[in-house]
Amino acid sequence: MEGIDRNEKFVLTRDVIAAAPAGAPPGETRDGITVPAGWLRFEQGSLSIDQVLRNLETAVSLLQTIDGGLAEVGTLMSETITTLHSAWNNGDRSKAVPPEYGQVLAPRLEQLDDIVRNCRFHGRGLIDGQSGVVGVGSGVDFVRGGPRTASSPPQGYQVCIKELPSKAAIIGGVAVHEDWLRSEQELFLAEGDRFLRYNPGKCTGVPEFLRRLQGAIYGAGMELEVGLTRQRRLIVRHNQYGSHFKFKGFSRQTPLLSKRPGRMEWSRKGKDIQGTLHGERGFGIGRMLVGFQDNPNTSELAVIWRGERFPEGQHPRCFVVQNGIQFQDAPEPEARQRRISLPSFYGAALGTWLDTRSGYSALANGRAETWQELSDTLQLLFGVSCEVDEWRDQVRERITEYQLLALEYLRREVPLQPAPLAEESASRQVQDMAKVMRQLLHSGGSAGK
Repeated sequence: MEGIDRNEKFVLTRDVIAAAPAGAPPGETRDGITVPAGWLRFEQGSLSIDQVLRNLETAVSLLQTIDGGLAEVGTLMSETITTLHSAWNNGDRSKAVPPEYGQVLAPRLEQLDDIVRNCRFHGRGLIDGQSGVVGVGSGVDFVRGGPRTASSPPQGYQVCIKELPSKAAIIGGVAVHEDWLRSEQELFLAEGDRFLRYNPGKCTGVPEFLRRLQGAIYGAGMELEVGLTRQRRLIVRHNQYGSHFKFKGFSRQTPLLSKRPGRMEWSRKGKDIQGTLHGERGFGIGRMLVGFQDNPNTSELAVIWRGERFPEGQHPRCFVVQNGIQFQDAPEPEARQRRISLPSFYGAALGTWLDTRSGYSALANGRAETWQELSDTLQLLFGVSCEVDEWRDQVRERITEYQLLALEYLRREVPLQPAPLAEESASRQVQDMAKVMRQLLHSGGSAGK
């Protein structure tokens, strides 16, 4: 990673004045880190109202370009979900998945990366990581950062995991034997608005029982998995880690699932990961550890633990580079700096926080060659689609905010004239303000590509 100043604030500047660090072409990646392609300088220091307006105009244009790129991504996600969801609903799951659905998915994932690659502003990528936080992890996977995440030192940020995550689970009261299976009339499981009633009495053995029960759960569309503990007791667990997921169930005649037959039991609560990032506080969401917003260095930095164990005294690490955008939105030099930071929307960076039975680590891994893969790919697509919508809402809120702020400065720059002159100059003032506002509102169309 030599050649990158890890403590440098990559800020957007008005003219492209710098090439990429030595050894990496602009916009390409090295060791998983996206290299900035140069930057555009915003006005800084003691500014006139006109300079502030130019800053806001550039910011609005940039955000409009981002909004357009995210709109294309969202449309592609919706079309893909519609196609694959139709296949899931109308398909015969007793047969193999028609090959055309797998053939539909791959080019759409390539199209996604093309959209992300081509969303640029004066040569700089906006949703490919060049205008956000990028990183790589050892022992954890980097997920994303925020506008206040600081670039890490050369050795990266230490991630100290104090408590590992777990899944919600129900554990039966007795070891599973064929006699218990023959005696049981019904196992009942419910997750959300989906439920299953299953009779295990016809199973010829424990392996067949587990296989058929898992198939029935899968057919009911529930996110549950079955197995045996070391004591050979039945365990039913949620597929997702963390405290947000729960389900319930019972066994009617035996303690195979319920400790007391016929009594409904809620799953034992799952745990969220607990730990610190660079010694700073973090909170857990399943397997994902996120830095609190007020952390000096790791604000909104998110990493995910995928099960790797470290020797005693060693800890995972995450190396991050801040490529975000800063600009000044007020005349005073000490004014608060605005920060814009967008994650990478490449398929390899989306959906990394979701767990699936197929073991996908990102949307780019999605396949549709089996019904299980199709189901898991749909799960990833739904999650990513919601995430893209949330980011787009944030971008549009900023566009409106900056436009209103620019309008306020315009009113200060073109004050109302005294009464005797107001009638003569009113028309000119309105025309001047309208002209500037039109430039501000519509300048992002052609400049962003």
